[in-house]
Amino acid sequence: MAAPAAKSAEGEGGGGPKPMEGDHRDNIFQFFRSHTAYDMLPESGKVLLLDGSVSAYSALRLMNANQQLAVPVWDGRGDRYLGMVTASDMLELVLLCSKSDGCANLTEAMRAINLEKWISAYARPPGCPQPSVELHPDDDLIRVLSTLVRNDCRVLPVLDREGGAPLLNQCIIGQVTYLLLFRFLYYHQEADLGTLEGTLGEVGIGTLGESKLITVQASDRLERAMTLMSEHRISGLPVLDEGGKFLDMYSDNDVLALENLDLEIAVGAALEEARAGQPARTITCSVDDPLSKVVAVFSNSKSTRLACTDSGGMVKGVVTLTDLFKFLAGSS
Repeated sequence: MAAPAAKSAEGEGGGGPKPMEGDHRDNIFQFFRSHTAYDMLPESGKVLLLDGSVSAYSALRLMNANQQLAVPVWDGRGDRYLGMVTASDMLELVLLCSKSDGCANLTEAMRAINLEKWISAYARPPGCPQPSVELHPDDDLIRVLSTLVRNDCRVLPVLDREGGAPLLNQCIIGQVTYLLLFRFLYYHQEADLGTLEGTLGEVGIGTLGESKLITVQASDRLERAMTLMSEHRISGLPVLDEGGKFLDMYSDNDVLALENLDLEIAVGAALEEARAGQPARTITCSVDDPLSKVVAVFSNSKSTRLACTDSGGMVKGVVTLTDLFKFLAGSS
């Protein structure tokens, strides 16, 4: 497929967030206007597409095996797109099925519910796009960012429709996340991102202040961590040692790696299972760090979430890529 031409900033994509004064955000937004969703998509890769008849259990295993944190779901009988299923959905499904009285165990309960039923009959967790929310290959990055922010989504499908018809030759060609957007921006605009002014504390992005934080200890049961994430509608939380110092982050993405679907294990053990074979990474910053340094830590860690710690390792806040992009969009 040939790359589509970028939309004019005066079109649909031009009504999004505007740059603010004081640093090189005008350059960043000019870059957003001159590049499209298509430009961001990897030249080679795969799109895992699941049929709505696939069980929640099979979806969990397939997403983990293919290292996919979100997948589009298709109705094979009606030949239509149903929506996206994300790691947040999997967390909610695991919790829901763990409380099922009609099945012998969690695995059986997850095999009894399919994706179409989940999407159509249950309340979706935050970060999951409605089926009507989508991107098109020629949408400029201003529109991409504003659609993510406006709809409070962490992932969006990129659909190509021949002739613009709703049901004619629909083709899902990829998906866009804040992490993909950040990597693309950092690769091309690292110098301009380095000019962002102020420290994390001064600009006030993220969740700052110990009283606002939801945390667990490594010795807590995994079910408690997942329940807290569900109740507080968050996708991850800091994990602390017995002395209250930061150890790691547990996120909905880690749910995909649950081998035995055992919610009684300790959070620390679940993290060891999820991190097996992965290189160590730095996912901390300081409230006093300049934004340019925070951006660099995001780049090096390849994480969507950082813990803000003090010199003693105590957690003082959490900042996410979503927070960073909302700040860039002027809506933090």
